[in-house]
Amino acid sequence: MPRATVAVPVYNGEKYLPAALDSVREQDEPDIEILISDNASTDATEEICRAAAAEDARIRYVRHEQNRGGRWNFDHLVGLATTPYLTWAAADDVRRPAFVRRCLEVFAESDPATVSVHSRTQIIDAGGIVTEDLNDADLACDEPTPHERMAHFLRAQAAHLFYGLHRTDALRRTRGIRPTVGNDLVILAELACQGPLALVPEQLFLQRRHAEQFSQQGQAQVAWHAPSASVRFAFPHTKVSVELVRGVLASDLDAAEKARCLATVPVAWTVPRWRGPAADVWAALGLEPRSRRR
Repeated sequence: MPRATVAVPVYNGEKYLPAALDSVREQDEPDIEILISDNASTDATEEICRAAAAEDARIRYVRHEQNRGGRWNFDHLVGLATTPYLTWAAADDVRRPAFVRRCLEVFAESDPATVSVHSRTQIIDAGGIVTEDLNDADLACDEPTPHERMAHFLRAQAAHLFYGLHRTDALRRTRGIRPTVGNDLVILAELACQGPLALVPEQLFLQRRHAEQFSQQGQAQVAWHAPSASVRFAFPHTKVSVELVRGVLASDLDAAEKARCLATVPVAWTVPRWRGPAADVWAALGLEPRSRRR
């Protein structure tokens, strides 16, 4: 049986998908399953995926006839997984061959309560050239208490830990991807309420940054979650803090630790990131973002 699932949610990913799939197929951990969930792509994504599946028996390709949003697609893959560990692989990112194997090794060496393992990260551009080494050598969020772990990655804005290798059952105990910008931090907070997040010291994850990516779309990121949703009154950045609070309240922590985690949210996230909620109000008023005004 496979030991880990690499889950690839994709919508119109033809530009970078071949490189992403190649990096998944080249993992030196042999016992993996590769799940691809195609959210009704209209470009060459289907052809790319079917060609890869024809060459690699580990790939299971599922195509949906309706685009139900990125949030649904990520959650759907968790439901399809059949292994104890899962990593989401975005259709524009790349992993070095040792990524899955080293994460599994660190799981074996770490506290049995560990729920997630991530490697260090480099940033690549549209052409695949490394442009930045993230200063994430101290992002082993393995402190003994949930509120310390939450404060650690929230202050660091370490959303890329979302693309680590997670215990599948721990993901299923969360509320899933939430309908808000910053959903990656919310689900990490819910994982941190369950256990430590460990670090592979090597740089094995290459996160691509380019003009078309989801995180560069401003308020329009709302459409990623639900393509027909209203952008103007979505208040996406404000909802991050709300969902962090709801995630803590939904956890199995005792009352005292919940209170400590709740106190962490405004200190480590809401107040330092006040510009996001301000942008929400600006959008609700129907005003153009100041960055676009001349």
